Amino acid sequence: MRRSMLVLAVLTTNAIPLLAQDSTRAPDSTRAQRLKEITVTAERFPHALLTTPAIVRVITPSQVNAKAAPDLLTLLRETPGIQVDPVVGSGTGISLQGLGADRILVLMDGAPVEGRLANQFDLTRLDPRLFERIEVVEGPQSTLYGSSALGGVINLVSRSPGGRKVEFSSQGGSFGQLDLSTHLSALVGMTSYGLDGSRRHIDVAPGQADNIPGGSDRWDLMGRVLRPLGSGTLNLRGMYGHEEQTYLSGDGAPPANNSNRNNQLDLLAVAALGVSGTTQLRAHASSYDHVLDRTTIATGVLTSEPQQQRVADLEAIHRATIGRTDVVLGARGEHEWIRSSRLTSGEQSNTTGAAYATLQYRLTSAVAVSTGARLTSASHWGSDIAPRLGLTWHGTGGAYAKAGLAHGFRAPAFTEEFSDFLDPSGYFILHGNPNLKPESSWNITTEVGVQGRLASVYLRGYGNRLRNFIEYDMVGAQGQLPIFSYKNVGKARTVGGEVGGSLHRGIATLEASYAYLDARDQITDTPLLGRASQSVRGGLTLAHQRWSLAGEFVRSSRLPLSRNPGSGQIVYEGASPRVNLRAGTSINHVWQVNAGVDNIGNVIPQNALSGFRRRWFAGLTWSSGW
Repeated sequence: MRRSMLVLAVLTTNAIPLLAQDSTRAPDSTRAQRLKEITVTAERFPHALLTTPAIVRVITPSQVNAKAAPDLLTLLRETPGIQVDPVVGSGTGISLQGLGADRILVLMDGAPVEGRLANQFDLTRLDPRLFERIEVVEGPQSTLYGSSALGGVINLVSRSPGGRKVEFSSQGGSFGQLDLSTHLSALVGMTSYGLDGSRRHIDVAPGQADNIPGGSDRWDLMGRVLRPLGSGTLNLRGMYGHEEQTYLSGDGAPPANNSNRNNQLDLLAVAALGVSGTTQLRAHASSYDHVLDRTTIATGVLTSEPQQQRVADLEAIHRATIGRTDVVLGARGEHEWIRSSRLTSGEQSNTTGAAYATLQYRLTSAVAVSTGARLTSASHWGSDIAPRLGLTWHGTGGAYAKAGLAHGFRAPAFTEEFSDFLDPSGYFILHGNPNLKPESSWNITTEVGVQGRLASVYLRGYGNRLRNFIEYDMVGAQGQLPIFSYKNVGKARTVGGEVGGSLHRGIATLEASYAYLDARDQITDTPLLGRASQSVRGGLTLAHQRWSLAGEFVRSSRLPLSRNPGSGQIVYEGASPRVNLRAGTSINHVWQVNAGVDNIGNVIPQNALSGFRRRWFAGLTWSSGW
């Protein structure tokens, strides 16, 4: 897709905040050891990993502890099949199957998380310690989740309260990292309570280069209540996050000191009714307040840009098993509101209604076919139908195969429809387009493999055909200032595959994978920016009952960063080989100690954007029942 100097200007003037007791590996649908333990709640029906046609990767608490990541991005960035999306301002997301962060839907316990600026969601805002597991589902999931799931879904499952436990953790490391967190849970009568809190600091602003002055302070608090409700359960969850960022900008614009203040509130109530919670009533509300203060160093002029976002939604889901068929029926209503000085009228709102149905029919004990569709209608952009079809087979000896065909869409964001924005540096004017159509895609995904008790191997492939992509385009000029607007101009395709496997002997586990991606703009026949075409990963883990040692090698090919609008020449970030080492031990089942080094050789690619310098960390956790 076309990128121009406008994108670079936007990135430099916008704030877009949008103990390893077993191993450091990140299990996915190719891990036989995990299949009986993990179900995929992102599929709306609890299926084992091999019985869903989608490509699914699940990261569990042991992997979170082993990685000792200060944020979700650091945790996910070296997982096979996942790439960092660098085209974000103050913050960073990921891309799946070649589709970037603006086309990946972020969920918390199955509900969308508010907090997108310029349609981007900053994954560094969220503390991975708050979550029991993280599910990454590749490919369009619009049938179940509607807009923004064009490239896939990240579902963050919060820690369930249970029993009586108290835990305190601390971790320090490079770039001034100092993280403190606590977890408390209690059982009073039939009601379980859980409380998690953390404070995180690092001397690097998210999305900025490691050597740019700045920093980030984050405070997180999450509470959970779980209690019986007749034959079902009542699940209440509240999350509050506060973030303060500072960083210096000046690439292509007058240097300025920037500070961001972000406040996030997310509330969810789920009533599961009937035997095994066959019917769910879900009420969800989320708010996000963002303020960017920008002080131009040369003039001392301060500009302040506040933005407020609110969303409230109600959803009813009914699950049933009729003979050989698992059925999911759902209906959802949502109201979204935003206030920003960059919008034409200062504020906008949108009301959306949707109904969906999916079913999975077991043809035999080994073969199942799944299908479904979702009808979505919105007050601003119209309607869309998102169907999907899937087939799975799992035979004797651990052999399996799966295939899926799905349609995805992404509705225009408020900023794309209603922007009225003069760049503070005086380089361009940006207008919205209220006549935009939703982006759309068709996706084909296949996977075959063999799961053994001691070894596994898999081969997967995918293709995405994308239409009506929304892009910037120059539409005129006002004096010396170019005027840009949004248009449905993009056509693109992404084709890729991945092969990998693992071998387990005694205390040793060896893993390896290779991923390939061809992502191209079909109008200009040029590579899509921000996507590496090849990546290789290998890891060796030695895991005993009380200790573990792990080494990991990751290498990505060079990455297209930007394109000169005049000559069309592409600027590349160099290849990025990295070696990571980790160790952990448990002392008396109460104390856990972990330490490690990421990028031990301190290899920094040419034209590197951020996040590449060597990082060390060490942490201590104390936990006990009471």
